[in-house]
Amino acid sequence: MERDDILKRLRKIDVLPTFPAVMAEVISVIEDPMSSAADLAKIMDPSMAGEVLRLANTAYYGTRNFRRITSIEHAIAIVGLEQLSQIILHMPFLSMMGGDGGLDREKFIRHSMICGIVSKVVSHTLRAGDEHAVYIGGLMHDIGAIIIYRYFHDEWKTIGNLVRDEGYTREQAEEEVLSCDHGMIGACLLTMWNIPRQVTDGVMHHHCPQKAVENTWNTRLINTGNRFAKIIDLSDNLASLDEFINNNKDFVPIVEELGFEVSLTQELDLFEGVFSLMKNVKGLLFGAGEDKDDQSTGC
Repeated sequence: MERDDILKRLRKIDVLPTFPAVMAEVISVIEDPMSSAADLAKIMDPSMAGEVLRLANTAYYGTRNFRRITSIEHAIAIVGLEQLSQIILHMPFLSMMGGDGGLDREKFIRHSMICGIVSKVVSHTLRAGDEHAVYIGGLMHDIGAIIIYRYFHDEWKTIGNLVRDEGYTREQAEEEVLSCDHGMIGACLLTMWNIPRQVTDGVMHHHCPQKAVENTWNTRLINTGNRFAKIIDLSDNLASLDEFINNNKDFVPIVEELGFEVSLTQELDLFEGVFSLMKNVKGLLFGAGEDKDDQSTGC
């Protein structure tokens, strides 16, 4: 398939009439340290507001047995700005993942959230790249896979067959069938929506950061987040930081491939930052006291 054909099909995609504008506004709120719950509430459409209220009234946030939360601002304050941004940025795509088993919604969201979190923590701890851009890019890095699944049906099946029967990696199969991978497709769509290159470059090259010409640090950080998100297991007990460190010893060597010599202090900061946010992700996805027994996977 020629890339011009792919672009023509991408231009016909209408995920939600207002989504590009809403996405830009959500990103603006995330990047503004002075933003508040009220700022985020102002840009939510009814479906977003309903999901936020549902989350705020779940057992994980300790409100289900008390007074019901009915104010969107109150709900945002309870759930947290960062956790809500993770949900909001994925909401328009969730309906595109059908129930046929072709793309596992839960695994997809889990992997994307972990990638965004790890990318941001590494960026912040090592003071490399733009932590806001790598966070958003990490959250959105695999949206091209959803687009292939939803709008390139025959190609999706062929790609799956090559992976299953011929031993291709998914990226190799995508290149064989589409002449590009899901990173390129996702970046093209985000570019059409006027998402800045600090984000789209990282999405485009998250499997091949060496190809990035600009925003190279952002791209490398998202690649690091993606790699770690593939090996971390949320079914582990996250009650103990020591156990989390012991179970994820590969994390620091992956980070050091960026070219940094990670000090003991930075190593502890990295683990503490990721550990804390992983607990939030686990609670947000699974609720209080629930575990899943399979590993986080992504593209």
